[in-house]
Amino acid sequence: MSKAKRKNDATPADGSTDPAVESSAPALSKKERKAAERAAEKAAGKEAKAAKVVERKARKLAKRIAKEAAKQAAEKAAVTTATASPDASSNGEKHTKKEKRAKKTDRDANDATPPSEASTPKFKHARKKKLSSGKGATAQEIGASLVALCNGGRSDKAEQTWYHRRIESIEEDGTVFEGWKGVLEKGKWWKETFTVLSMRASGPYVCANGFTVVFTGRVRLPDGTEVDAHECGVYTVEKGRIVREQFMQWRG
Repeated sequence: MSKAKRKNDATPADGSTDPAVESSAPALSKKERKAAERAAEKAAGKEAKAAKVVERKARKLAKRIAKEAAKQAAEKAAVTTATASPDASSNGEKHTKKEKRAKKTDRDANDATPPSEASTPKFKHARKKKLSSGKGATAQEIGASLVALCNGGRSDKAEQTWYHRRIESIEEDGTVFEGWKGVLEKGKWWKETFTVLSMRASGPYVCANGFTVVFTGRVRLPDGTEVDAHECGVYTVEKGRIVREQFMQWRG
């Protein structure tokens, strides 16, 4: 049988195409099949991500609704309690008013101006803006801490805690030690030269931008002589740090 005969046998007489032949698709290559699988996995991942977003939004909405419901329930319970026991509500209001008055009294006491300042008139030649230590720890707080540390034998800790890195340290003879390194250099010389037998700090005597501390004690000089020490330190505070100290000796 010829090829032409076999071709004619495969084709119906009316010229239509065999359905089995029409529905058959060409086989995909390995590369095309992998690309199709990757596309399907990508689409599935996007769908899962979208589902998680929807679930997260639903949980947030549920929490918000529950919070609002709890708030409404609390408000309703408060109204019911106030209606059921007006005396208790009245007592609570009185108690609250007493607390507010007590707080106001304490605040007024703290903010009260000393008599010497309250009677001060408005001077023509005084600056409108008063001196201040600025933000941070106050002069009172720093002074009290310094006194406590010095009396506890921890003056080094006081310096490390409160001294500014660019501090000026001025001795009674006019020598100025600059910065933290200058303070360390002076401290090393002092410890190598003098022996402190006893030392007591008293104060602080506080002002708007600083404080003063009085030091009294007994010191042994390099030649073995023991002398009484009477000295005061005047400290300037800016933004929670000591930026300047000046020592003055008693010359009685």
